[in-house]
Amino acid sequence: MNDLSKQKIEQSIENRKKLHHRFFENSDTYKHFLELEKTAFKDGGISKKHKELMALSISIVTKCEPCIEWHTEQALLNDAIDSDFFETIDVAIEMGGGPAGAYARFALNCLDYFKAQHSK
Repeated sequence: MNDLSKQKIEQSIENRKKLHHRFFENSDTYKHFLELEKTAFKDGGISKKHKELMALSISIVTKCEPCIEWHTEQALLNDAIDSDFFETIDVAIEMGGGPAGAYARFALNCLDYFKAQHSK
């Protein structure tokens, strides 16, 4: 992964963490959204890992890089393996065509980044 890709991911993480607190302190809607997120992503008939992979595929198709960054790490933390990510990307490309293929590159950079971070 090149330095520019690494910087882009680190900037996304920094922005998310910094602005999370600001939103949390000032937005009731954001607090409710976080509760919705907890409910939606908890293990149920579908595992949290698979829900994170679904969200990653949707994030790729909708071209949401901060979402790609978040759901890649969450899927990895919930035991997703490389083949899970590639199958998820396959679904995203099928649903989103060429643009999804382009955003899938960012997902792969995120995967490499978080695998390196979590192996330390």
